[in-house]
Amino acid sequence: MTSRPRFRGPGGKVGTFSVDADSTGPGRGTWEPFIETWNDRMGDRYPLPEFSASTVDGFQGTMRSVALEDTAVNEMWASSAVSTRAVGTHEHDEIRLYVGLRGAVALQDPHDQGGDAYVSAGTYFMHHVVTENHFHTTPVIGTRIFIFPADALRSLVAGNPRTGRATSPAAQILMAHTSAVQRTVGDLGPAGAHASRNALLELAKGLILDHFDDHEPTFTPALAQAAKNLADAQLTNADLSPPAIAAQLHVSVRTLQRAFASLDESFSTYIRRRRLEAAAEALTTAGSRLTISEAAARWHFTDGSHFIRAFKNQYAATPAQFARHRRA
Repeated sequence: MTSRPRFRGPGGKVGTFSVDADSTGPGRGTWEPFIETWNDRMGDRYPLPEFSASTVDGFQGTMRSVALEDTAVNEMWASSAVSTRAVGTHEHDEIRLYVGLRGAVALQDPHDQGGDAYVSAGTYFMHHVVTENHFHTTPVIGTRIFIFPADALRSLVAGNPRTGRATSPAAQILMAHTSAVQRTVGDLGPAGAHASRNALLELAKGLILDHFDDHEPTFTPALAQAAKNLADAQLTNADLSPPAIAAQLHVSVRTLQRAFASLDESFSTYIRRRRLEAAAEALTTAGSRLTISEAAARWHFTDGSHFIRAFKNQYAATPAQFARHRRA
């Protein structure tokens, strides 16, 4: 017996639901419960197209949708292609933002594009939707699709679709805030949901204008998370530092430090902790022949002695002691 999707958050059509292929099974076991729950919770506001039989029968992946009042974020990761069969005649008036995470999504001839739109990993496409478009994906796909109320963004997007890199500072801040919303939306009350929805809209405007208000307190957690995301991808980079990350996010070092002021650790401390965690994992991986000196060099500690002291300070054990304990 398959489990039904879970719905969390405030009542009605505000909240979040998710379907996990690991618990519901591939193909129709995942797809049909998701569509059923979507139509029940969000179908009046966001009617879905009809999907191809191959999509329904062969789907393998996970899907999660979050709704905050009149704004929604849908995320899909799949190892099977997804495509539409019929898009219907529903009239729309909304702004959609597609962000490519892996693979690609092809939108067939959006009315304001003048040809197909192709959203590959690391890029985004935002446009004004008035009619549903056919689309298809590559067999391996990861994407976030944002749905925004047209009144908030129409003047910036209508007739002028926006494309760009998902690595831009404004895009990274938006994505970091979205991840935080996905993690916490089930615990949000009406006021928190409204604030999160407004922040999403403001950050979407920032994406369009390639600028966000780095002095706005609402965006501070997103800025800190974006900095963490960048640092995590560069732990073995000798140039990794707070000034380097601040430059990548187009903010001052002081602004970045202010974003971490309310957290339990500074950004410099975060970088050191994550480097030590990465080193600990590498040193204790089965079959690893990494030496202390090599670990110190790879994660940019002054020398082996410095690395051992820092490691012991964090784990209350030397690397050798830590590795023996893990094996035991």
